[in-house]
Amino acid sequence: MKKKIKKAMSYLNNQNGFGLYEVIGIAAVLIVAAFVVIPGFRTFAENVMGEMDTWVNDSIFGKLFPAS
Repeated sequence: MKKKIKKAMSYLNNQNGFGLYEVIGIAAVLIVAAFVVIPGFRTFAENVMGEMDTWVNDSIFGKLFPAS
């Protein structure tokens, strides 16, 4: 157990800093997210909102609070 604690403490006390490769990696992840994940979320959100609109209009809410 003491060896694990020593290893963890040496990792936390590492003074190497934040390197160029880490910055490039973060930039690559953000670019992939911008072109792949975000448009997928938009389609997903449009589908959810469309289904919610249908569900609300067909339920008691649509009768109590009709849309103008």
